[in-house]
Amino acid sequence: MIRNFKDGDIVTSGTQFLEGKAATANGVYHRLRMFAGEYFLNVLDGTPWFQSILGKNPDGVAETAVKQRILTAPDVLNITQFRFERLGRERKIQIEA
Repeated sequence: MIRNFKDGDIVTSGTQFLEGKAATANGVYHRLRMFAGEYFLNVLDGTPWFQSILGKNPDGVAETAVKQRILTAPDVLNITQFRFERLGRERKIQIEA
């Protein structure tokens, strides 16, 4: 929800909302950040970080889970470039798509 600070009304349109590629990228970003089971209205939705990506799962399983999550995002047609890298000592995963 975005609030108009002049009169306190809820804003539902205008230039403060993203459109096109920026909106799609933002949607994918937030889609990946939502953990599986986190959304109370649909506990089946979310990225399976603990189930398939983090931990000792093979990279192929983790990559497939991330790609599937990206490809099922609204307005995403395909992935032209994808890089998945585990940064071992830092316990981080770096994803570029």
